Amino acid sequence: MEYTIRIETRSEAEVSHMILGHNIEAALTTINGLLSDRLRNGKLTGPPHRMTGIASEWQGASCGRVAYELTPGAGLMGSEAQLIRVDRPAQGPHLHQNRIEVREGEELEIELWARAWRRPVELVVELLPQAARLDPYDSVVLTIDKPWYAGYSATLRAPRTDDRARLSLVVKGTGDLWLDQVHLRPKGEVHLCARLVDEMRAMRIPTLRFPGGIVSAAYNWRHGVGPVHLRPHMLEAAFHQDWYLNYDFGPDEYLELCHTQGITPALTVNVAGGTPEEAGEWAAHCAAWYRARRAEPPMIYWHIGNHPYVPTVAEMTPAMYVETLRRFVPEIKTGYPDCRIVAVMSRGDLRRSATDAPWREAILDAAGDLVDLIEVQTYGLSGARPDPPGEYNGGIAAPAEHVLHLRRTLRDIEGDLSAFIDALRNRRLDIRVGVAEWNWWMRASHWDGADFEEPPTVLHALFVAGMIHAFARLAPEFEAAHFYNLVNCMGILNHRGAGVEVTGVVDVFKLYRSALPGARVAALVNPSDTDVPHGRPWIDALCIESDGHVWLFIINFSADQPAKVTIPGFRAGGGIDCIGGSSPVGRIESPRTGSAPCETDGNRLTIPPMSIVRCQIGR
Repeated sequence: MEYTIRIETRSEAEVSHMILGHNIEAALTTINGLLSDRLRNGKLTGPPHRMTGIASEWQGASCGRVAYELTPGAGLMGSEAQLIRVDRPAQGPHLHQNRIEVREGEELEIELWARAWRRPVELVVELLPQAARLDPYDSVVLTIDKPWYAGYSATLRAPRTDDRARLSLVVKGTGDLWLDQVHLRPKGEVHLCARLVDEMRAMRIPTLRFPGGIVSAAYNWRHGVGPVHLRPHMLEAAFHQDWYLNYDFGPDEYLELCHTQGITPALTVNVAGGTPEEAGEWAAHCAAWYRARRAEPPMIYWHIGNHPYVPTVAEMTPAMYVETLRRFVPEIKTGYPDCRIVAVMSRGDLRRSATDAPWREAILDAAGDLVDLIEVQTYGLSGARPDPPGEYNGGIAAPAEHVLHLRRTLRDIEGDLSAFIDALRNRRLDIRVGVAEWNWWMRASHWDGADFEEPPTVLHALFVAGMIHAFARLAPEFEAAHFYNLVNCMGILNHRGAGVEVTGVVDVFKLYRSALPGARVAALVNPSDTDVPHGRPWIDALCIESDGHVWLFIINFSADQPAKVTIPGFRAGGGIDCIGGSSPVGRIESPRTGSAPCETDGNRLTIPPMSIVRCQIGR
């Protein structure tokens, strides 16, 4: 396949780096992934096991030698506390957790909140191999001598790497002990996972939406502020599943992350379980948080709900949503004046007629004066069954069908957004457009029992690049987008146990971050005699001028044909980065600067199938 890309000499529009934003949804395993704690259910949340009386993820002594009771209301937060009663000395662990990942030479800090009942108790804390009768890696004795809940801590050292280590708590002799919570963290990482935070910093994330997502309809921001050990860990009502809201990463930790990494906050207010006054108080809390650090409160995006136009606990009519905007927005602006208000609506309303788009018309007619952006959620869906059985490939047998379906999806999404921008222009409304959530779905679901996971494939990488190109072409009217999801739960940074996985999609975002913000320069693709799917060539080009550099991005969507590209009047130089893979459902290959599998010859590039290329060009 041969193409010509003609680069214009003047810029067309400014492209905001906000199109490279992300989501942190406070659902399922996302918050756990942000934390440094190696233990599961560290706050000993119920319900208890019906046989043992012990909090989930924990085990006790076998054969009934110890009595347990997970007592509602007995903990620091008014939640459960684990009672351990040892009436006679007994060998073996009295409370323990298996499958804990540790690394050779690590120093781990055990922190627990406990109180003694009747008399002081000596508690032996051990880090051990999972196999029975082996010596512990390390142990320490803590004397629990306060009749009130107090914090106790000690250091344990791991002499070798073990992905199935065990933490054991043993009452020495006899005694009664209440445990409110137990945590095990790398020493010095008092709260957040340091490696994860470093990887986020390397991405230079421009804006980060929190707390998401559907879960925002159950999120109470007040539970996430104040001392971490006093924050609840509770069932959340938004998804109607047995999922928990973990407030150990809350609004203050989120603001700290944004503040230290130069991230523009994007907060989603609770329009179902919350009130306008509560939203205003959250806004005032954010302003006070910055002033307490002698920092000028930056602009914050405030999202008024999360798709309340579909069956969720926040579902409402268009008229109810207009009233929600009119009640919530003044409260937020009073508490936090430097804000941009984001209304939400269905992608289906973007280019329908007025009579078929009640949500869009209600917002524009009755609340357009309150809104700065309107954002939608849009996902590319493979929407097919496994074929062959047992090996998920989206139900599409041929690789070319995978990428053709993806290309059609990108075309439709860009067309919908473009039509909506035209509608806003025709009404002469100064409202920008954005996307609150977007990603490519192959197999994840809310009910799959797999914590909503989907390992990124080459298709995901191609979709991400294609969406970024679409957002950039819609600038300046297109302002911001938030990829779903950053950490765990369809995440591109995954943290479980001791390790952090950085997926290939992270490299795609880094590829474009180097050029944004910048000015879009017209890059006209001539498909020549090439087979063109639905009026578009198999390649897609985006040219950005930034900080004196001209960056050219090219996507080759073809599943099996390299693309030979000529750039008249320009030469490729300054290093070429290429991301791609050999199978649409296969692993994303990391970029390889200089030695990338992308051949150059003056103003000609040869781009492998299913690849994304970035290069600097000059005359």
